[in-house]
Formats: sequence, structure tokens, C-alpha cells
Amino acid sequence: MTLIQQLVQKELLDKEKAAILESEIKTSGRKEEELILSRGITDEKTLFGLKSENLKIPLKEVDLEDVSREILDFIPEDSARYYKIIPLAKQEEILEVGMVYPEDLKSQEALKFISRQAKFSYKIFLVTPSLFENLLKKYRTLKKEVGQALEELETEFGEEKKEGRPQTAAEIERLVEEAPITKAVAVILRYAVEGGASDIHIEPVREKLRIRFRVLGSLYSSLTLPLKIHPAVVTRIKILQFKDR
Repeated sequence: MTLIQQLVQKELLDKEKAAILESEIKTSGRKEEELILSRGITDEKTLFGLKSENLKIPLKEVDLEDVSREILDFIPEDSARYYKIIPLAKQEEILEVGMVYPEDLKSQEALKFISRQAKFSYKIFLVTPSLFENLLKKYRTLKKEVGQALEELETEFGEEKKEGRPQTAAEIERLVEEAPITKAVAVILRYAVEGGASDIHIEPVREKLRIRFRVLGSLYSSLTLPLKIHPAVVTRIKILQFKDR
């Protein structure tokens, strides 16, 4: 039974309007849920409650604060955004995954592929589009804050290059004592502490600098930075260590 048919059955939509909607879905190619919500026929919670009954998949509500960055790392942001799938929590060895369209075959196959690659088992829950979008924003929090600091740092490096100065150890030390790199390292440290990380791995790989947090014995990739700032990051951390003695 389609959602439109369910709405008619629940007397939330009359048959004439239902026929118009069904015709529009066929011609526009839009998803049934999108069209129903855009027309204001019913609210999101009611609609996805009906969808939950139809698919026999539990509708999940979560507190945004309960979904950690480490949990989000199980599914890459690009895949989450494209297939509308997002990790919610991990219960023992099972990853709880929210899906806006669990009936979509491409999304199902994508989740299977990701789970095989990352070696995790999962349980599917239905989530509303608004919850999904709010959770998706959490991917950007750390990257955005560090990115802002790095933009300032790029400017600093650019000015040094224009002036033709060599990147000596003394100059790198001066750079890390100024705001941009100090801010970038501070953001990384803050997220490590808030995420309960036992240690931080700063790893130069090919053309990127990979930052990973260790949480409960497992390493999670958090972000990648430009490789050229590696000396500045390391120097800044050494300065912090020296100051703590």
C-alpha cells in the first residue's frame, strides 16, 4: 500500500486529491513523501509513522547530542548525503543506521557495500528527512572550524611566499605562535577531549595530513589537512608540551 493510499484510508486525504497526487508523482518523478510534505497534506511525523507501519521498520527519534562524531565516521559524508543513510548509535557489535528511504534498492546496496568495507553489522531504522538533515550538519562541525583556521593559515603562508622568505625552523615556530595554527590545533584538541579520545594520531600520507582519534581502543578518521602544515602542527604541539612541563 502506498502512502497516498494510507492517507486516504486514514481519511487524511480525499480520493480526488489522491488521484491528482498519484498522477503528479508519475510525471514529475518526485518521491511520494516529498510531494505530500510539500503540499502540506500532513505533518512529517504522521507521514513517516504511516511509512513505518507500511514497511514494518521502526521509526527512530534521537537526540542530536547523542550522535557522536565517531559514530558518524562509520559512513562517509558523501555516501550519507547521496543515499540518505546515516549512523545513529552502536549497540554492542551492531551499528544502528537511519534511512529516509529504506525501500530504495540503491541505498540498500550502498549500505551493504559500506558495511562490508568497514566490517560492521547493522540494523536499519526509519528517520524523518528533518532529523536526517540535522544529523548531516554534524559532519561539518569539526571540518568547518578547522577549515576557517586553515584559511587564515593559507593566507599567512601565501604572504611568506610572496616575500620570498625561506620556510626556516624559526619562521615556522613564529607562524605556530600566531593565531591560525594555534586555533587549528586547539580545535583538534578540544574535539578529541569532548569525544573522549585517548590519543590523537597526526599522520602525513601522500598529499594529505590525516588526523585520527582513538576512542575505546579504535581509531577513527576525523579529517584531513594540507600536508604542508604538518611541520607547523608538530611544532605547535611540541611548544604546548614544553609549556606544560
